[in-house]
Amino acid sequence: MAQEKQAQVRGLSISVIVPTGALWALPPIAFLLVGDLTRALLAAALLIGLLIVYAKVVVGHISGPGPGRHRTQIFALFATVVYGSFTFLGSTWVYTPLIVGTAALLLLRLWVAVGVLALVTVIEFPLTLALGEPSGAVALQNSAAVLVASVVAAGIVHYARFVLELRQVRAMLAELAVDQDRLRMAGQLHDLLGQTLASIRLKTEVALALVDRDRQRALHEVEATILIASEAREEIGDVVAARRSLDLGAELSAAVALIELTGAHCDLRLGISEIDEENGDALAWIVREAATNIVKHSDARTCVIDLDSVSERVHLVVRNDGIRRVPKSRGSGLAGLTQRVDRLGGELHTDLNGVDCFELRVWLPAIPDQERVITIDSCPAG
Repeated sequence: MAQEKQAQVRGLSISVIVPTGALWALPPIAFLLVGDLTRALLAAALLIGLLIVYAKVVVGHISGPGPGRHRTQIFALFATVVYGSFTFLGSTWVYTPLIVGTAALLLLRLWVAVGVLALVTVIEFPLTLALGEPSGAVALQNSAAVLVASVVAAGIVHYARFVLELRQVRAMLAELAVDQDRLRMAGQLHDLLGQTLASIRLKTEVALALVDRDRQRALHEVEATILIASEAREEIGDVVAARRSLDLGAELSAAVALIELTGAHCDLRLGISEIDEENGDALAWIVREAATNIVKHSDARTCVIDLDSVSERVHLVVRNDGIRRVPKSRGSGLAGLTQRVDRLGGELHTDLNGVDCFELRVWLPAIPDQERVITIDSCPAG
């Protein structure tokens, strides 16, 4: 990641420095055109030196923090070289104060830089006149040109820094998207395997208890366990491929079967026969997680699963007794279900109902124009 950032900083810096160097090459070219080789070489040497320092400033500014405590000294270097060279280079050097203005905007604090830039702009007017330009309009034009060029040059450097930051933010968002997808998959695997593993454990315990008394029934329980494991393998593949959605009718039947396998009585009450697919999928995951929690975290004797429609909202209640302890906080399973419900604009609440009863209550907005019929088999499954 650090190497990638360095490569981006290098590329952006080159894209800034190359056109800047081309602009700064104008004074030496002007001296060459009039045949003044000595001053052309002097101007080239001074500008190459300044460009090397300027390149370091640009790299530091794009990559993050500036040059630190040396910024004032670096700015003083630019100002000394630029204004000190007028004695030797004359009117051809007249636009180079833009280097000082740009350096001020990159190196100094904002309020100080604005003051320095204003001073550079004002000084440009009498400086132009002092160099032999008789027209005040031309001198005013030079002042405006230095001001605009300084702001544009500094703006280009700031823009390059913003481009780098934008690329970094985009990379971070991509990583967050990957992490979010991993969390989604982990949550679905948790919801999916919780009930499956509980079913396998209970059926294995039943098979062990029956192996000496009823081998045929024990064999049937083992075969059912193998079938559950095979189905779980396929379901995991669906989750990984992001194809996994649950059927509410099947999950209600499976929940009743799982809870009654522990010896508890589960009362399934259905006051609704049609539900939209999105809500049905969310409720199916909730029923699965609720049944798993009842088996894992309670000694339930009775359980009620009530699904109904009230005031154009789907209402699900899962209530059981025999809780072993009061949960101090929601586990990852309930937290994931709460996120599902929130995305659909619904509400999920858990509460104690009596001394040892636990209640899960879910409200979801109904979508009557996207209905499908759900077939619910409430008979215990295998």
